[in-house]
Amino acid sequence: MDVTATGSTQTTGSSNSSLSQLGEDYTRFLTLLTAQIQYQDPLAPMDSTQFVSQLAQLSQVEQAVKSNTNLETLSAQFGALTSVAGAGMIGRDVTVSSDQVLLDNGMNDGYYMLTGEAAEVSAQIVDPLDRVVRELNGLATTPGELLPLQWDGKDDLGADVLSGSYSVRITAVDGAGDPVAAYTYRKTSVKEVLFAEGTLYYGLPGDENVPAASILAVR
Repeated sequence: MDVTATGSTQTTGSSNSSLSQLGEDYTRFLTLLTAQIQYQDPLAPMDSTQFVSQLAQLSQVEQAVKSNTNLETLSAQFGALTSVAGAGMIGRDVTVSSDQVLLDNGMNDGYYMLTGEAAEVSAQIVDPLDRVVRELNGLATTPGELLPLQWDGKDDLGADVLSGSYSVRITAVDGAGDPVAAYTYRKTSVKEVLFAEGTLYYGLPGDENVPAASILAVR
């Protein structure tokens, strides 16, 4: 399992930097105020009201930065807890929204779903170099159900293609030739859990990482 908290680390570092800069400004301000008081004209003493006001403002900023640091620490801890909770998904079978499909020895884990009645459904299988290796026609048209991608792992010439990850493009039209929305999915398993920039991701076979929100079902 590979769990990271990159976003939390960066924001915490930013707050620490801001707090350090504020401390330097605070020190310079006190040095300036002390020097002005030391060298002021005794017959015309300066009005200290403005300096007191600025000192109060610096104190308020300091408190705000410290509060922000505390919130970022809580956010990092919450992210760690989320990652630990997500670890329970490792090894679980899931249905996930994805335009990828993994081919392994002629078998693939691709599915699709139509949002409405379609007269014709076709698909393009695209390799990592964005080349169409197979055109599939006459696919099932049942709406509202997960339908398996009917690909036998061969290209348009009937030759076996290499096992690995491919992308899928579904095209569906109704009887009038108008497009019907279609979504692609994978039925696969979770290999690892990752946490980055405040978001939980699941690592899937085929080196695909998907956000937790893309999980449609868990088995």
